[in-house]
Amino acid sequence: MTYSDNIPRKEVARIVNVSESTIYRWVDAGKFPEPFQLNDHTFFSRKEVLAFIEEKKKKRGFGKPKK
Repeated sequence: MTYSDNIPRKEVARIVNVSESTIYRWVDAGKFPEPFQLNDHTFFSRKEVLAFIEEKKKKRGFGKPKK
């Protein structure tokens, strides 16, 4: 079975562990991937959301080999 990359804002907020309003503040500030509309519903790309999280981890030093 193929799963869609499209996820609703409630799921995005759960994945990132912030409120839906925080997600929209970040989007408005240009700090988070923008959502898109399909049939009057708002979705985000799961790949873009996960890439956002990974980028934040890299900037914090997670995932780097220990010296």
